[in-house]
Amino acid sequence: MSGASLVIRQQVIEQIGPLDEDLYTYFDDPDYCLNVRRAGWEVWYVPASQVSHLGGQSTGIDQMEARPNRRPPYWHLARRRYFLKNHGPVRTLLADAAFLAGFAIWRLRRRIQRKPDTDPPHMLWDAFRYSVFCTGFKVNPVPNPAVVELGAADAALSAENAPLSN
Repeated sequence: MSGASLVIRQQVIEQIGPLDEDLYTYFDDPDYCLNVRRAGWEVWYVPASQVSHLGGQSTGIDQMEARPNRRPPYWHLARRRYFLKNHGPVRTLLADAAFLAGFAIWRLRRRIQRKPDTDPPHMLWDAFRYSVFCTGFKVNPVPNPAVVELGAADAALSAENAPLSN
């Protein structure tokens, strides 16, 4: 279920609350829909509804290019948080193992068949690096890079304007 276009009843928002604020972006829509289903509400997909969504335009993950940009760390961290939060450590470990094995086989098969590489750069390595195999099982918030950059800019500005000490 893509969050590019969601119609949500007020009663659902009152019962479940807003989107998970610890998911900066990515995986917040399936997380919310899963919470809606768990609360007993229906989630519908309406294929007749059409919305133009240029995926990744606000984050730089351009899905329109022949070979998309590298997935940023928060994409992997959001995926990890979604699985740990909703499916627990064992299922997350299995999902990570299945993805890594399947993607490695996919890459090998494409190389043997001499097909063009259309995957984001470093996808296999990044998927491993941000998997529970390397990061553990703690459910962490996903940092918003705009806030992190703003915080760094504020710190630099504060340091620049700090009075000189003798």
